[in-house]
Amino acid sequence: MRKRLCLIILIVFLLSTWTVSVAQAAELEIEKTLTETDGLISNTVLTVFEDSHGAMWFGTTDGLTHYDGENFRTFTTEDGLSQNTIGLIFEDQHGMLWFADGVLSHFLERGKPMDMSWMETPLSELDLDIQPYNETTEETRRVVPLKGVSRYDGQTFKIFTTADGLPRDTIKDIFEDKAGTLWFATSSGVSQYDGEKFNTITVNGPMGMNVLPDWWNQITAIAQDTVGNFWFGSTAGITYYNVQKSDFRYFAVDADFVPFQEMRQSPNANITDLQFDTNENLWMSRDGIDEEDSGMRRYDGKKLTIFPQSEALPMNSVDTIMQDSSGNLWFTGVKNLPPTLNETEESVSMVYNVVNPGVSVYNGERFQNFNKDDGLPSNRVWSVFEDSSGKFWFATDAGAAVGVYLPSQNSDN
Repeated sequence: MRKRLCLIILIVFLLSTWTVSVAQAAELEIEKTLTETDGLISNTVLTVFEDSHGAMWFGTTDGLTHYDGENFRTFTTEDGLSQNTIGLIFEDQHGMLWFADGVLSHFLERGKPMDMSWMETPLSELDLDIQPYNETTEETRRVVPLKGVSRYDGQTFKIFTTADGLPRDTIKDIFEDKAGTLWFATSSGVSQYDGEKFNTITVNGPMGMNVLPDWWNQITAIAQDTVGNFWFGSTAGITYYNVQKSDFRYFAVDADFVPFQEMRQSPNANITDLQFDTNENLWMSRDGIDEEDSGMRRYDGKKLTIFPQSEALPMNSVDTIMQDSSGNLWFTGVKNLPPTLNETEESVSMVYNVVNPGVSVYNGERFQNFNKDDGLPSNRVWSVFEDSSGKFWFATDAGAAVGVYLPSQNSDN
């Protein structure tokens, strides 16, 4: 009798422990999804942003949509935008809105076949329609859209390009420091804008090199630490910029996170985003193809931690990192699979296969993944945004979903 009683007590204890663990799992509740039917210009939403007036902006592959809570309004190149693919929205201290392609535009063709049949065709037989570029003609402007960055003052757009001082018309990230200076990450370095003119930072390479190879100048992300120094992510690695000393250091994104000693031996890092967390750890995301590597790294000032792929973080290529008001980190991306060759009688194409995993969140202790089974309209999530009311917006290729995140109540489990 005593053994049976002890067994019953043990079973009740185990069941209660298991019940608490399940009940404390974080949840994502999607309330609604906005699509073209509601007023978006496209269902492929790359980014969502709330301006200082409380209006929502949706950057898509076909233009920009503004939503004031009641009415939708669409902007395209015909309204003054520099381009229709908008993956980056930023508001400065003066309330000016800036729109650019952003780093996400680089990933739009993933998962689609790349035709390789032209490689076996003589150049003389290729149908090349090469026309001189004349920016002044309306016809050419429709065929070749403008590039650069667009600034919106609430009434009109102004476009900034290389003609205005930008080193390149491809803008991947925008950052504003406390002095109000805007920093633009471009594919040809970092440019500062003081409200009147652009100034491109000249950097010296490691080992006394005066000129950096092209891949070091392809800046994709900007972050600033609490001291005020900048960290730049590029296709090659991480560049640290001491503002007071105007001094640069270059880091390899490997297990040691050591300064590069020889640039020609450095592998491509393909950094896509940078984010400091509440503990001043630097998180960096990569575009990779490793079967076990998640593409996420964390640097605590002493060592670099590489996170493996898991059911909770099932992506080896991470596009964006977003830190919410509670300090949780959200990650979007895909799992890149090895490319395959698709050969038919008509064509030869290389297919870059991807698996869309949804979105992952890190609460400071563990990762958790959410996907269509949790209510998301698609497993391809491009970015995450938290609005002023604490609601979370998920930019997907099936519209913009909004909902609430209910974190676990007990961090001990």
